[in-house]
Amino acid sequence: MRKYALFTGLLGIVLAAFTACYDVGGTTGLSETTETNAFIDSAFDDYEYHANANNEAVHTTSWQEAYAEKLSYYAQQPAATANIEATEWRFILHDINQHEIPQLFLVRYYDGLVSFHTAYSFEDGNAIRLKSSLCVGSLLSGGMYIAPGGTGVIRYFSTGIVNHYDKFELFGTTLSRTVNGDTVPTVDSFRINAFPVTEEEFEYMFGCYDEKVLLVLHEITEANIRNIIFEW
Repeated sequence: MRKYALFTGLLGIVLAAFTACYDVGGTTGLSETTETNAFIDSAFDDYEYHANANNEAVHTTSWQEAYAEKLSYYAQQPAATANIEATEWRFILHDINQHEIPQLFLVRYYDGLVSFHTAYSFEDGNAIRLKSSLCVGSLLSGGMYIAPGGTGVIRYFSTGIVNHYDKFELFGTTLSRTVNGDTVPTVDSFRINAFPVTEEEFEYMFGCYDEKVLLVLHEITEANIRNIIFEW
């Protein structure tokens, strides 16, 4: 009987390990439906699946603990791209809807260049990966700032002489791009959703370039997890 129990226990451990290895590539805390629809950065490997052996969500007690777990995990994973090995993970913490619980953004960073990888919100005791088209797929000069009025965020980046702007708003577990714009400062060109507008109309939607409040990129360190996540 004791040998049978030992064999059963070992078999369970092997099956659990096989299940964990086979399922790499999903997202912690996501339901099967949400995981299927979640935006995945196709250019890079995904490092975000931490279900248990029974493929059940791992619950935490606070958003701070959930985000700290995410950041601790990312800190152990390579952020290098095919072209830049020195790329590192950084994070942004910001309350998009001003509902007291912030969202967590994971970013690849190198020498002033950024690539937005993914975003999380906190729902039902878990860090839920948001469905979004936030990622640009490559390292570009730009960043993210608070949208005029305080709700929503604006991602901006530059491709040559053209500056691009995308406003994102949070609806449930979806971070949707609601409006986009572009400018060519050298010729005073301003467009919203591909239609020409005046500079005043552009700034009403995206804010004044010189007055934007940038969201800060933080290195993933124990001190930053403690001071920024848990002291929010």
